[in-house]
Amino acid sequence: MKKFNSKFQKGFSLIEIIVVVFIASIILSIVIISGRSFDDSINLENTAKSIDMKIKLAKSRSISALNGTNHSVHFEADKVVVFEGDTFDAFAPANEVYVFSDNIKINIPVGLIGGGNDLVFNRLIGSTNTSGNISIEVINDPSKTKQIVINSDGQTSLNSFQTSIEPLITNARHVHFHLGWNVKDATVLSLKWVDEFEVALATNDIDIASYLSAGESVFDWVGETAVSGFDQEIRIQSWLDASDHSVLCIIREQTENDKLYIFTDAGAKDIATYEEIAGEVVVELGFDGGVMEIQ
Repeated sequence: MKKFNSKFQKGFSLIEIIVVVFIASIILSIVIISGRSFDDSINLENTAKSIDMKIKLAKSRSISALNGTNHSVHFEADKVVVFEGDTFDAFAPANEVYVFSDNIKINIPVGLIGGGNDLVFNRLIGSTNTSGNISIEVINDPSKTKQIVINSDGQTSLNSFQTSIEPLITNARHVHFHLGWNVKDATVLSLKWVDEFEVALATNDIDIASYLSAGESVFDWVGETAVSGFDQEIRIQSWLDASDHSVLCIIREQTENDKLYIFTDAGAKDIATYEEIAGEVVVELGFDGGVMEIQ
């Protein structure tokens, strides 16, 4: 009878089996954790979009005065409720409730004017006196967040904001700056273009009060400035003003590459710097800013 070599007859030892099982367990754990993280990101995105839709639904119903009244949105940590009128009643039969996915929550209290949790729209107009921002996050990973910003006209902006810890955004021509202060508290908004040696090419000082709306709720300026023989056009508009902060929207033409500083009151508040780096225009959030995002 033919005999097999003994080295091929040897099986796995207990230690080898334990090592294989241990490695397989680690790989399986990584796959499960990655899958959960992906699911959380999807749930966060879907929740934010659903909340945004509920807000727009309430605004639309208010404009049409459905059932002869305005409509509003109530926010809780785990749900939002579309309701009729100005005052939330948890037992009202007309309430429409949207409950969030597991591991998703709204930060309570929300950042609405007046400090309440209700976004109230005006009948037939669709504007609101309770504008502000709604922050949504993953409970087990607070670094994953979405924000919905609502201006006084009832318009929403659904964004993931980039913090000033990583301040540069490439080719930023339409940027929203969520400031930690109110632009109407400043006197002069300054634009300063400089060359590679920081020598001023052109400046444009804008009187803020002249471009505020009657109720000082919106700042809106658009203009051209001659820089090195060429007209550069910029629009700066605040589309959300609360008592302690503004959201500034800055739009700059795609062809404009000169370095530009934007600040207030001789540098009292540093808003943004546009600069060409390695052939690409980037924008950096000023030291006094809050968060920013690109459109």
